[in-house]
Amino acid sequence: MKRHILLSLGIVVLILQCCRQKEEETIIVQKQDKTYTPASVRPLLDEWQERSFRFFYDGASPTGLALEGNERGEVITSGGSGFGIMSLIVGIERKWISREEALERMLSIVRFLGQAERFRGMWSHWYNPDATAHPFGDQVKTGDVVESAFLMAGLLCASEYFNAIDTREQEVRDSVASFWKTVDWRFYTAGGNSLKWLWYSQEKRFKLDISGWNEAWIAYVLALAAPDPHNITVEQYNSGWMRNGAYLHPNREFFGYKLPLGPDYGGPLFFAHYSFLGIDPKLVADANLNYWEQNTAHTLINRHYCLREAPKTFRYDESNWGLTACYGGRPPWIYKARSPQQDDGVIAPTAALSSFPYTPFYSTQVLLSLSKKSWLTGKYGFGDSYCLETQSSEKRHLAIDQGPIVVMMENYRSGLIWKLLMKNEHIQRGLSAAGISAPKYQQGFIRVMPESLSGSYDMMRHPDRERYELEYYCEEAGNTTFEIIDKQNKIISSENQYSQYGENQYSFDHKDIINGKNYTIKMNTPDGKKYSLAVRLR
Repeated sequence: MKRHILLSLGIVVLILQCCRQKEEETIIVQKQDKTYTPASVRPLLDEWQERSFRFFYDGASPTGLALEGNERGEVITSGGSGFGIMSLIVGIERKWISREEALERMLSIVRFLGQAERFRGMWSHWYNPDATAHPFGDQVKTGDVVESAFLMAGLLCASEYFNAIDTREQEVRDSVASFWKTVDWRFYTAGGNSLKWLWYSQEKRFKLDISGWNEAWIAYVLALAAPDPHNITVEQYNSGWMRNGAYLHPNREFFGYKLPLGPDYGGPLFFAHYSFLGIDPKLVADANLNYWEQNTAHTLINRHYCLREAPKTFRYDESNWGLTACYGGRPPWIYKARSPQQDDGVIAPTAALSSFPYTPFYSTQVLLSLSKKSWLTGKYGFGDSYCLETQSSEKRHLAIDQGPIVVMMENYRSGLIWKLLMKNEHIQRGLSAAGISAPKYQQGFIRVMPESLSGSYDMMRHPDRERYELEYYCEEAGNTTFEIIDKQNKIISSENQYSQYGENQYSFDHKDIINGKNYTIKMNTPDGKKYSLAVRLR
């Protein structure tokens, strides 16, 4: 009997040990979150970028130019048409339209602009289909410098893109060259120290100094580059735009982000968009600041305010943020430049979506959320604005809001429009006159701005190139080592790559990366220096 009892106990102990051993050997496989993978994000970018583009092609004026809005009758916008020209080029490269279709549209555009009323070379803010200036507020027969600058930037892009030996493409280039030579920027200084925004031709009076920081920087760049006798001087740039340095706040911070330019908290986000649809902020810096860092900080401050500081009743969150100029509000819905200092609970989709180059992951969070809001969708993509508190939306579209979505999404994806305008000789001349050159970096990771609260830099794989991408700077050429380390201090990836002196890119992916987890990326440069970056790999 005792022998049977002992044998039974031994069997039980053996079974328990086996079970415990199996438990210890069990490997828990974490399921990958596919929300932000290229396969999930790329189709959404394709769909909503094209739908916004259709405003400028399917919804254009018979003249070829862009309508101010799709519910404003036949009124044509000059500045919005500049954004539309850039969008046409995107449409060709994305194969939404053919080069032939876009060229026919461009010929209509330049022929109309050649007939349009101009005021010392400047175009008016709005036009009628017969090429006469349409009143804009109190502006009648009035030249608008900033709208003309937006239009000219689009035209210069077109002159770079339509470069074939073809009589029709030559007509586009010749037309743009003619416009360029006849815009009299100097006249719009009124003999003073700054550009004036408007000239009322019938009353022969000027109105509004253009001074920084706002959306109008492109106007000064073009005015500096213009041929004599239509150009302005560097002194007028310094005194007018830069206000002799008074526009700069070198030590100012908001929510942990350094913001040297603009109003407190940055102002509306279109400041970071309109002048930078064609001017690549990664390639411009002056003695005072790096423009990429300015615009990225502005975007992150806007987002931080929405998530952490705005009234809770507005119901902003990680998927719903972005304050800029748009229609909206409580009835009657009005157009207003919204910002952290001018907030009424109205979000504009263009704010976050046009910020894709600066905050690709955070902008993707908004895109995913917007794509599920059927009550926000209009004929050509997302409506102009929405209010979560009242569950209401403004489904009208505006050219100056739709255009930056198309263009800045593309600049994030391929850099297309940046590459075109930045090689233009006039743009290069204007930037040089303004003291602009490529940024000078210290060694280490560059163009990364971690979230101030978490201290981590949120990254997702590029939707088209399908890998994580980090830019870095080396002070000497040679082999650079990268390690990806998880929270348990386990090295999950280690690799070497040859780095040139200056800017480089580290492109990576690894099967053991768990989407959404925190990691540390360590870099050992050729000179033996070590750098570390906390990241969340989405």
